[in-house]
Amino acid sequence: MGRKWRKIVLIAVVCLVLGGGVLYWLYGTGFSHGHSRLRISEGTPVQYLQGDGVVIVDEMELSLGKQSQPDGYISIYNHSEILWKKPVTIPVGEGQLIKFTQGGSAVFPAPEVIYYWLCIQRPGKHAEDDLVTYYIEAKVLGEDEDAAADKLLKLAENWEVPD
Repeated sequence: MGRKWRKIVLIAVVCLVLGGGVLYWLYGTGFSHGHSRLRISEGTPVQYLQGDGVVIVDEMELSLGKQSQPDGYISIYNHSEILWKKPVTIPVGEGQLIKFTQGGSAVFPAPEVIYYWLCIQRPGKHAEDDLVTYYIEAKVLGEDEDAAADKLLKLAENWEVPD
C-alpha cells in the first residue's frame, strides 16, 4: 500500500510543477494578448506599463484598464461626474478622451479628484461578444489639468492595443 501512495504523491507533484510552469509561461512573462501596454520611457531598457501596474509620470498616476459593455457603453467610477468627452485620433485609432471628477459618497465624503480616461474600442473575439474598451487612466496629482491631458495624449502615441 505504501508504494502505491508514493506513486500517487509523485504523480501529483509532477502535475503541479508542470501545471505551474505552463501557467507561468502563459501569464507570467511578457506582453499578454488581450491586454494593452504603454511605453513610458525611451531609455535602455524600455519601460512599459502593463497589467495591473501603476506608475507616476509628470504629476499623473497612470494605469491601464479594459471593460466590456453592451453597445460600447463606457462605465466610469461611481460617484463621478463627466465634465466633457471629446473624440481624439491617436496612432492606435479613433478614440475618446473623457474628463471626469470623482469624489466620495454622501456617507464617505472625499475631496474631488480629476481623472482622464483615453479610450479605444475594439470588437470582441466572437460575433456575440460586446465591444471591448481599452483605456489609459490618468489621475491628476498636480494643479495643471490641461498639461496632464496633453501629456496623456503624447504618451498615447506609444500605446499598444490588441486588434
